[in-house]
Amino acid sequence: MDPYRTNKMNNSILKVLSDLLQIAVKDPRVGFVTLTRVKLNRDHSVAEVFYSVLGDEEEQSKSFAGLKKARGFLQGRLGRTLGMRHAPALRFVFDDSVQRGLQIDDLLEDLASQGEFETEEDRMRKLTLDDITPPAELLDALRAARRAWVVPHFNPDPDAIGAALALSMGLEALGCEVRVVGYEDPALGLTDLPGYDRVVTSDKAAQLLADEAPDTLVLVDCHRIDRTGPLEDILAGIENRVCVDHHLVSGRKGPEPGWLEPRSCSTCTLIHQVVTTLGRKPGPDREPFELTLDMATNIYAGLINDTGGFRFSNTHPLTFELARRLTAVGVDVAWVSRTTMHRYRPAGLALLGKVLDSFTYHHAGRVLTVVADRAMLAETGGTLSDTEGFVNIATAVDGVERIAFIKETEPGVWRASLRVRGEGDVQQVAARYGGGGHKQASGCTLEGERDDILDTLVADLVGTLD
Repeated sequence: MDPYRTNKMNNSILKVLSDLLQIAVKDPRVGFVTLTRVKLNRDHSVAEVFYSVLGDEEEQSKSFAGLKKARGFLQGRLGRTLGMRHAPALRFVFDDSVQRGLQIDDLLEDLASQGEFETEEDRMRKLTLDDITPPAELLDALRAARRAWVVPHFNPDPDAIGAALALSMGLEALGCEVRVVGYEDPALGLTDLPGYDRVVTSDKAAQLLADEAPDTLVLVDCHRIDRTGPLEDILAGIENRVCVDHHLVSGRKGPEPGWLEPRSCSTCTLIHQVVTTLGRKPGPDREPFELTLDMATNIYAGLINDTGGFRFSNTHPLTFELARRLTAVGVDVAWVSRTTMHRYRPAGLALLGKVLDSFTYHHAGRVLTVVADRAMLAETGGTLSDTEGFVNIATAVDGVERIAFIKETEPGVWRASLRVRGEGDVQQVAARYGGGGHKQASGCTLEGERDDILDTLVADLVGTLD
């Protein structure tokens, strides 16, 4: 069998089974199962499906029993979804690499505490920008693109939009026809970034797809189409998808192929490496190109915002190395900061007053909850995009170690932004509800009554405290 075709089939099977587990299988025993990879045998009659689940041996046994019970259903749906006359028999194999990875992490922490091994922080201090190199497969896919869509996650921040704009300019320099597909009601300041006029909003995406379907979809600052809100169903029709992201993978769905680099403080850092590499090595019959001022400005917008103005713990020496390179191109750092940070409309300030009144402290002041509901929006004339950056005010409160900021996006639907002040991990909390992000900054969506959701999140956040 052609290895390329086999690998493509492996990935297709993995995506379908992951979707089915999340949506169609209701057995609670498989609730925390993550499918990691699929391996077809030589004649494609058997597919080994590797899975992981955190927990003890009893939890692992329960999960395996749940998978065995669902096997017939999964196999039948797999065949229908992929149009197979004979779907491969599914053989579930426990993948202990996650468990072993956690054990290794614990061992390394012990060694580091004894001064016998470098910590992750030690390694990050030594890491240089040139150590962050794009995968060859991603670069090849971008060079091969002739008509591409570049799409950030829903409710994009400056890192997402900056990455999308800078990458679109780099692809255009290669001769690719590019569309940046974004969303309505962008946060204040994003529309001022250079090249934003190229953004097509999500309400026009379906017609655009019908008129000029792309051969390549590039997701930036996210790694799955389910992070694109109203665009998800439209993007599902684009087969060739890649991603560039710095967020941790969470949930049962795997990421799109491409480049996931959680060591990076921002996706714009990765886009800088992609664009400059393509500029030096554009491919046959193409002219090299330099990083332009507009590209650099968009990249700096993502860099400065995702590090909180170089205040967050994800700021490392390579962060300043990139800032030096960008300012050497001519970026007006004062303009970028003034345009994209700490900027409010009058209605947004009125909304901020209501949000500040919602501050509620729990667990002896160590946990803070914050609310922006639809009544506040209606009363002040503010919008959800006005709340961009509000959570950073909460992280400045002395004594607070965990923050949950919930925003009502639709009646009874709440987008939660979770934050850590100091040490801790809220990514695990977001992952329980299908969300994700970083250890110190994550998000998820929940449905229900406001007070019930707040009670749930407070309990979850208290559980992450020492």
